[in-house]
Amino acid sequence: MEMKKSQGTSSGIVHRDIDRVIVSRGRIASRVEQLAREITDCYGPVELTILAVLTGSLIFLADLIRHLPMMIRLDVVSVSSYPGVVVESQGLQLKLPISTNLSGRDVLVLDDILDSGATLRAILQAVSAAGAASLRSCVLLKKNRPDLPERPEPDFVGLEVPNKFLVGYGLDYNNLYRNLPDICVLRPRAYRKGDAPA
Repeated sequence: MEMKKSQGTSSGIVHRDIDRVIVSRGRIASRVEQLAREITDCYGPVELTILAVLTGSLIFLADLIRHLPMMIRLDVVSVSSYPGVVVESQGLQLKLPISTNLSGRDVLVLDDILDSGATLRAILQAVSAAGAASLRSCVLLKKNRPDLPERPEPDFVGLEVPNKFLVGYGLDYNNLYRNLPDICVLRPRAYRKGDAPA
């Protein structure tokens, strides 16, 4: 009985931080399956290397690749804003080297969300410099940011979403809320004022 009470309290704390659901788990699942078909139609039976951006894309990655029929190699890249890494671009720093040799490979960069575009731009530049035979990108979510017309345009986009503070399905605030099955708007009281979307 005590365990059930504790779980209910914990769940309530999480959900009090959520303003509303903007993409349901069912809509996510349906769109991920559609994206897999689009990717399959584009690449055909090639051996594909997927480079996933940590940590937000991991849930998206796991769901997507189960719908992809081709041979797949997986690797990950992490982007940070602190020193001690190898490549720096646009104020972001990539933790390299990537463990897979990307030279001559067909590479798909996978990320959870396109916001400012700085992360995607930095990774695409690094992968291109590594000698990939072909290079495309896929994001589950693309924020509506008319103030950023120069953003890189992903080759595959799952859904366009408003410029709100989003969590769930891998997206986080302060490394929390990634486990929520829907994509949700976080209440302003749950984050620091300076962290709000531009």
